[in-house]
Amino acid sequence: MSNQQVQKVKVKRLAHVGVWTTDVAAQARFYHQVLGLDVRSTSESATDEDNELNEANIFLGLGEESHCVGFFNDDRPSSVNGRRPVQKTPLHHLSFEVDSDAELAALAARLKMAGVDLKLEPRDGDADRGDTLWFTDPDGNRVEIASRPDDFMASFGGRSAMWRPQALQHIALYTTHLETMVEFYTEALGFDISDWLLRERVWLRCNQNHHTLMFIQGKPGIDHIGFTIADGNELLRWADQLSQHQIPLLWGPGRHGTSGDLFVRFADSDGIHVELSAGIQQYYDRDVTTPPRLWHTRAMALNLWGVLPSWIREEAHV
Repeated sequence: MSNQQVQKVKVKRLAHVGVWTTDVAAQARFYHQVLGLDVRSTSESATDEDNELNEANIFLGLGEESHCVGFFNDDRPSSVNGRRPVQKTPLHHLSFEVDSDAELAALAARLKMAGVDLKLEPRDGDADRGDTLWFTDPDGNRVEIASRPDDFMASFGGRSAMWRPQALQHIALYTTHLETMVEFYTEALGFDISDWLLRERVWLRCNQNHHTLMFIQGKPGIDHIGFTIADGNELLRWADQLSQHQIPLLWGPGRHGTSGDLFVRFADSDGIHVELSAGIQQYYDRDVTTPPRLWHTRAMALNLWGVLPSWIREEAHV
């Protein structure tokens, strides 16, 4: 590829999210029983006993992809030399995909040109498929880039026997280096900016969806993990489904002003927020770049239908 082609290559989708947890079995049960994800594999030959599952890492998926969420047993030290607390985020890593090995090689060249320290390491959750690119972003988050497997088959058309979302859609992360993170993901990985809110939130896209990544100014961590569902009618059925599991809605039903999608928000067994989204805005700017929009009113940007939850009002004072 020419240097110009190298500069144009970009990641195409969020493949999966890796999450640290102190209770792997509980998180795996939640995402299987409530969200309908299938257990794809574990990092070792664990049985169904919770105490043995907690010693393993568990990978769960939707459709035909390898997996979309991985849970990793959190054995990180809580302090340095028994004194200073270690700042820990539940994010284990992010994994993105490109369409081919040629694009992966071109993206590796682009990252090297940007001064990123790359390593070839086994593919997360599926080491038999070969090595992938690994590096860290400016916040120290581990990031994996892989080429989409040849046997990948998206499964959006039908509904399986188990109630489940269609796909992993996006992740929202807190960062203390907002503008640095935006610069890295746009310049090194080819993301485009869809919207800014008051220089405290930004929505980034790498495909037709309005956003795949969202960054929020704040202490590093996960704000929420987003999944795609079909439409507004399904959103209401999900609200009923969550009620049957005695899982309260934390926010919504609502409509985001920035991305235009309908949403509901609830928490998993570790308290990490999960968002279900229907009708996210689509971009078709393959040949021209649509300029980012600047929002000055928090309520209009985040929910056109009602008041903001308390945690967002509190964030505004940070």
